[in-house]
Amino acid sequence: MHDHTLPTAYQSETDYRKIPRQYLNTQIPRGRSIVKWAPFATLPEQFEAIKQFEANQLKIDRPDLSEDQINELNQMLLHLKIAHNAFSKIHYWRAGHIHTIQGYIASIDTLTNELVLTNERRTDRLVIGLNELYAIE
Repeated sequence: MHDHTLPTAYQSETDYRKIPRQYLNTQIPRGRSIVKWAPFATLPEQFEAIKQFEANQLKIDRPDLSEDQINELNQMLLHLKIAHNAFSKIHYWRAGHIHTIQGYIASIDTLTNELVLTNERRTDRLVIGLNELYAIE
């Protein structure tokens, strides 16, 4: 079907972008526009749920330490904090993941079972529960 108002040079053209605008029909319906994408509006929540599921699969249970390992951690804490106040690397478990941080042991609170670490400049503090400790280097 050919449009007889169109110049003959453009009558067999199938790509409308190659036809000058003045020859195009302006009465073409707009279509459903953005409405056609409405069914996909729930996908962000589904993607977020999948990401959360994947993150949960990477989580690990808190490592169980033997009595010997706990005693070794206590000795390391006493040695590093009281004797030398040395820069330490602390490995701890929190929210399903093993984390590693380096710093100075600022204090050990046996009443609240917490270890307070500071950074190299001693400006930032991090509180770690003694039951979260995994290893000390």
